Order: sequence, then C-alpha cells, then structure tokens
Amino acid sequence: MKKGFFSILLAASTSAGAATLSTGTTANNGSGGVFITLTPTTQNLSFEGFSTVFGSGSGTSFNLEVWMRSGAYTGFTAANTGWTLVETLSGTSAGTATETSLLFFSTPIELTAGQSNSFYFHSITAGSGIRYFGTGTTSTADYSNTDIALFTNISRTGAVPFAGTQNTPRAFVGTISYSVVPEPSSGLLLGTGACTLAFTRRRNRKSK
Repeated sequence: MKKGFFSILLAASTSAGAATLSTGTTANNGSGGVFITLTPTTQNLSFEGFSTVFGSGSGTSFNLEVWMRSGAYTGFTAANTGWTLVETLSGTSAGTATETSLLFFSTPIELTAGQSNSFYFHSITAGSGIRYFGTGTTSTADYSNTDIALFTNISRTGAVPFAGTQNTPRAFVGTISYSVVPEPSSGLLLGTGACTLAFTRRRNRKSK
C-alpha cells in the first residue's frame, strides 16, 4: 500500500518534457535586437530559453540582454519604460547563418495560458548583434503550434537596447524552448487523499 501511494505521488509530480517552436526562416538582415510576443494557447507554459543567429563569426563570444513586459510590445519599442530586464545571457556565435545552441534562462519564465507577454532580445556586444528575417516590406510575423503562438515584426540595430534604428517588418529567427506546466488532476488528488487516509488508518490499527 505504501509503495503504491508513493508511486501515485511520483506520477503527479512528473512534469512534461521540453518542446520547441522554430521559425524555420533564414537570417537575411541585421543586426542588433528583435522583439517577440508569446501567447500560450490552452495550457500554462514554462519558457526555458531560445536560440538565434548572430552577426559574428563562429566561436565569437557575446552578451545578450533579455527584456520582458506584459502584453504586446507595439508602441513600447523605443524606450525601456514598462520593461523589466530579466537577465543578461552569455553565449558563442555559430556563424552568420547558423543558430546558436539553446541559451537557457537561469530561472524559466512562467507564461499563463491565453495571456501575451513580450520579450526583447538585444546583443550588447558590438559586432555580434542578433540577425533577423526580412527585407524591404517582406517578412513573416506569425508562427505557432498547438501550444503557443509567436508574433514578431520589429528589430532595432546597434549594440544598445532600445537605441539604434527601428526596422519593420523584421522577424526573429530561431527556436524557443518551453515545457508544459502540469496541472494536478482533481481526481488524482482525491484518490491520493483516500490512499493517505487508508494508509493512516492501517498504521493506527497496527500500533494498537
């Protein structure tokens, strides 16, 4: 009985594996920083990290600031008002046409189903800015799978966040990594409570 009870608890605490959404596009412009908006569809998600393309040679080190705000980024791309600096990441470029390895946050960012959050990724290393997709008036702004939707259409040049020249349409190129936040089943919780009660009663009878 005790073994079965702890097996139930283990099953309840096991989280879903990591998943990804890739844009599948080729970096053909840049470089500097780029804005994205993420909206989980029906389940809460844990945003774990991302990969993208940089404008420096393979093996070149860079530092990258990650900014976040609730809601859309439209109208909030020229200054850091309303934004929070989440983290500064370090990594190594894989070349001007190849995505880096995934860059993971020190603490995953929780995203609530149906709610949009915007992110601004900007390299602060001169000569190693983020490259993006789009030339002239041609780009692709919307990407999605069954878990999440990604919108992206604005970039900024240079090595200083919120500075430089703003360009649109320009889109993030790369991959985001996330996992589904498991929700406890009410039925499982009820069954766990019943197992706990039965185990306690049996232990009490044996101790008399």
